[in-house]
Amino acid sequence: MFIGPEQYRKALRSMVAQEASLDVAVAFWGDGAEAIIHPEDGKALRVICNLRSGGTNPAVIKLLVDRAKTMDHVQIRQCDRLHAKLVVGPNSAIIGSANISANGLGFEGSEVAHWLEAAIQTVDKQEVESAQKWFEQLWLSSDSRPITAQDLADAADAYAKNRDRRPDYSRKVPFSFDNYSVADLEDRNAYALLYTSRPGPEAEARAKQHEDQERIEHGGDSQNGEGIERWSFESWPDSLDTTEKNEYLCIIWNENGGVTVDGACRMTGTKLNFTYKESNEEGWVDLAKPSTTLLGRRLVQVDRQRVARAVRPKIDAIWNAAEPLDADARRIHLSTLKLILQAQ
Repeated sequence: MFIGPEQYRKALRSMVAQEASLDVAVAFWGDGAEAIIHPEDGKALRVICNLRSGGTNPAVIKLLVDRAKTMDHVQIRQCDRLHAKLVVGPNSAIIGSANISANGLGFEGSEVAHWLEAAIQTVDKQEVESAQKWFEQLWLSSDSRPITAQDLADAADAYAKNRDRRPDYSRKVPFSFDNYSVADLEDRNAYALLYTSRPGPEAEARAKQHEDQERIEHGGDSQNGEGIERWSFESWPDSLDTTEKNEYLCIIWNENGGVTVDGACRMTGTKLNFTYKESNEEGWVDLAKPSTTLLGRRLVQVDRQRVARAVRPKIDAIWNAAEPLDADARRIHLSTLKLILQAQ
């Protein structure tokens, strides 16, 4: 029987409920998959997954590994080469395109809806026996092996990287929060920086000195110094990631209550020290490279103005939900900011 996208989840749940035991060779597993495939703790289950590639949520696999430690009838192994999607029981099998996730790209939750899955479900005795034989051969082969604590730790790193790099299927238009769901933004290395004051004169002077030195050393470039300009963030704590890992949307909340979006940037890992004249205390600036895009979407003046208008009515709630960096600055993940914007 052919199973289309609309029937896939229902057919899988029905099979799980009806079969006395299950053998599951499915490459990639997403959040909540263990509840779909093993809702009854007493049912025999064998699982083979692909843990190393970064497409599987290791938290799900750890739940199954923990179950296997206390339940003899639950077993789980991994296979680095696995790309199959097979669920087989004593009387039926489902063979199709769907992982118990969305695919190998680290999609979760509502992101699964983007993908159109299909499968064949069979109760033909010969076909079911062939599927059972294939699974058994893989289970016993050298390609299949146990899952260690180190495997789970390595998988967590790979999965985090994959989540940030997963394709963006939002509308191909300039950046706007209206074009993203919360799920679209979750787990991406993208934050908003909120601040109520700009760098002081000593900080700006130190940043300008560095910029002038860069221009002298590199001689500018054919684009009038583009790529040399840097933004300065004054004496912010080490909790602000100053590597190039994260993209930042920079928002200033003015004393008069106005909200301005300065633009987007990435930190450069460059920290410059200076001394405050009046107090003789040490300070520093972290330098960031400005960008005309955010998450690959255009973010120029007209786009920044649109984003500022969207943020302004909720700026109090956004500020209160953000992580404090110092008295005048905070940081918030873009998915959390989006959640606040869409709240009534």
